[in-house]
Amino acid sequence: MNREEPYYIPIPEEYGRRKLNALYREIPLKDTTSRLLRKYFNAAANLYGIIPLRKLYGIISSQNKTLVTKEEFLAFAEIARHECEDYYILGKSELYYDGPDTDLMEYEVIDIMLIDEDLDSYHEILRGHQGKPYYIPSKKEFLAYDNPFYCEDTPEAAAFRNFLLAKTTLQEDMMDAVFTDIYCGVRCMNAGFQEVMNRLNEVGVAFNRKSDMSVFPEVYTAFHNRVRMQCNRGHTPDELFALLPPEERIPKFISLGPNIRQAIADGTMNPNELRQGILTMDMPSEELRMNFLKQIAEIEAATKPKKVGRNDPCPCGSGKKYKKCCGR
Repeated sequence: MNREEPYYIPIPEEYGRRKLNALYREIPLKDTTSRLLRKYFNAAANLYGIIPLRKLYGIISSQNKTLVTKEEFLAFAEIARHECEDYYILGKSELYYDGPDTDLMEYEVIDIMLIDEDLDSYHEILRGHQGKPYYIPSKKEFLAYDNPFYCEDTPEAAAFRNFLLAKTTLQEDMMDAVFTDIYCGVRCMNAGFQEVMNRLNEVGVAFNRKSDMSVFPEVYTAFHNRVRMQCNRGHTPDELFALLPPEERIPKFISLGPNIRQAIADGTMNPNELRQGILTMDMPSEELRMNFLKQIAEIEAATKPKKVGRNDPCPCGSGKKYKKCCGR
């Protein structure tokens, strides 16, 4: 796409329900079959972000042996392009001004959130997909993702919710909204620790105690690593991690985020408590533990006021020597 030209994607015209149902019956498809296929399309967009029709047809066929033929599926997809759903079905010639015309089977089901005023989010998900296999759950679990807010009931998700309720100022009546907001950010955009901290700040959620802030990264990371992400083709980070050779599984370095650094610098987080937590926390390697401790020491050193010599320039900015200014 030429970024200098006006941004425009020719989204297919939206049809009304009556016209859509009439077209589906012309294929012909039963209403129950059309409804099931629409659930599959929505679920695939929510779980993967982007999936070619060719791959989606393979998944549907493996879970429903006699549901639709390839010709019926393509006829359905052509009509479904005109549905008002949370996905688009687009070809390369529609996504890019100079995109090639392709067979309909190569068109992609795309989460509607990835098509915005630019294609940055779309391309970010595509980059994340490279080299990763698709996670293909059972039919029942797959269709659960027809609900855009569906979250697997994992122990880590429960622990994260309980932590927010017990250790922060988040009120119970706001719990579902805040949790869903964070969860969707992780699933759709792989939101990291810093993005979640920023979001909590935006909605006015604070930690009850300084020590709770020190524990939060561990609780959030455990939750984050068990979420099925679009950028991972539906896999969780833990699942992909397990696919790596053993020698590649241990991270060598993880940087402390700017919120933690600022909290140490301004005194809202006790570095000794954080240090003690890291010393007692399970770590994948001692090298990683030492890197965390080193970062804390560097932050402390950078925030300690430097001693001013009598012949040094005065820190007040007067331009005089310290001994002839504030050091008198």
